[in-house]
Amino acid sequence: MTNSQSPNDCMDKENKMLSLTSYLSSMRNVIFRRTLNSTTLSTPSDNGSLTLVLGNPSADLDSFVSALTLSYFYNLRGNTGSSSKTLYVPILNLPAVRANDLWRLRPEFGVAARLATGGSLDRISQGSDVSEYSMTEILERLITIADIKSDKDSGLCSYFKDATESKAQLSSTDEKQNLFLTDHNSPSIPGLSDDAINSRFEVVGCIDHHVDENYVAQEANPRIITTGIGSCTSLVVKHLRDLGMWPSPAQAKAGEWSTSRLQEIAKFALAPILIDTWNLKATGDKCSDTDREVVKFLESLLTHDSGVQQSSPRSPEQTPWDRDTFHCIIATAKANSLSLLTMQETFDRDYKAWHEPTKSSPTDSSSASNKVNIGISSLVKPLSWLIKHAGGIEKFLDEIAAFATADERKLGVYSLLTRAGDGKEVVILAFDERMKGLLDEFESKAGELQLAPWNEDEDLIKALRRRFEGSPNRKGNWRIWWMGDTSKSRKQVGPLLRGAARNA
Repeated sequence: MTNSQSPNDCMDKENKMLSLTSYLSSMRNVIFRRTLNSTTLSTPSDNGSLTLVLGNPSADLDSFVSALTLSYFYNLRGNTGSSSKTLYVPILNLPAVRANDLWRLRPEFGVAARLATGGSLDRISQGSDVSEYSMTEILERLITIADIKSDKDSGLCSYFKDATESKAQLSSTDEKQNLFLTDHNSPSIPGLSDDAINSRFEVVGCIDHHVDENYVAQEANPRIITTGIGSCTSLVVKHLRDLGMWPSPAQAKAGEWSTSRLQEIAKFALAPILIDTWNLKATGDKCSDTDREVVKFLESLLTHDSGVQQSSPRSPEQTPWDRDTFHCIIATAKANSLSLLTMQETFDRDYKAWHEPTKSSPTDSSSASNKVNIGISSLVKPLSWLIKHAGGIEKFLDEIAAFATADERKLGVYSLLTRAGDGKEVVILAFDERMKGLLDEFESKAGELQLAPWNEDEDLIKALRRRFEGSPNRKGNWRIWWMGDTSKSRKQVGPLLRGAARNA
């Protein structure tokens, strides 16, 4: 948005910026073709287009908030000066989870949304049940891939059908659906093969903080792939500010902006940044100057000095901004979330997968048989907690086997990254006999992780030996380490593991 432009989209017919709740309702109305009313957006005109803003399949707070924030301000810009209009719709990359189940599977979403839209920090911090506080209507207004797949009347449904649901592939005459990627730079949709994704979707923009996988075309606009940043949302906010789409406090006060609406989106954006940077206290590339600068900017919208009202009109009792309490409440909701889940849901909650060619692959490496499926689950609890939650070591290993061998995954390599107090545990299970050399290859290249032997549970070690080494018919291998550099995460482990699989 240039200085001469005004926020003429993402507004109701009274020229008021939409609240987050109304905005998300408007997006659902567009996708599911419901009748719009005076408080919602207009649908794209006949010569307009639709771009889905999609985070990565871990579908964590950073993935979704980065998508929502970008879509909100891109729609606010409204493409003035162009005869056509593009509408940007944020989608949660969850093919098996409906929005009405997010309160249980992603309680931190609900808590962050409540706090952003007027919830009292005081009330929650003084002992309210955080899990109950996650049950908010706003979550049901989000859109997941599962919601789209369940609505056969949606024009988008066919794009997300997998081979088991439909024999019909999109023909060469069908128009590809535009995607804008946030928090990843190579599209991954559970249940869809790489070939299906490539034939159905066109990536037109990307903002990400992971290693560049060279998938996004150089002409994509924008193409922002910057490592060493704690939160993708930080890159999104910086991008919006660089283009003049997100006003400073002074511009907001002087222009046609709703300061209370800007506060809502600012608080929502702060949630993943503070979570991913451990309240700006993380070290290494988990917290950068960009993260700190963006937090400073967003907090400036919440202070009295900016001239922006501190409290929402709906919540005059709201306490002054308190970053530490805000972070603690959301972090607690995330840490306690696994208690509500089954073991399969626990593994799937923050999960990412890749398909990698193997070293022994023939020249034609396009065949699925020449690739190995790799999956990594990031977990906020230690192995000891997971074993207890499963009901014992054998049940825990049975649950892992069920998850890894499920038809939609068929993993050759599965890794769990867990948090144990101030430490981190790394588990790698290689089921595919082609991956016999993977563990040594991974360990030899993973110096930056500062791996050390893990010997905390002799019973677990014995059980793993029985399963992987107990007879000549057993295939695969396993290993568990402590990660000495706790600033590292799946962003570093993922590329190392994938590289080890290619060279094993």
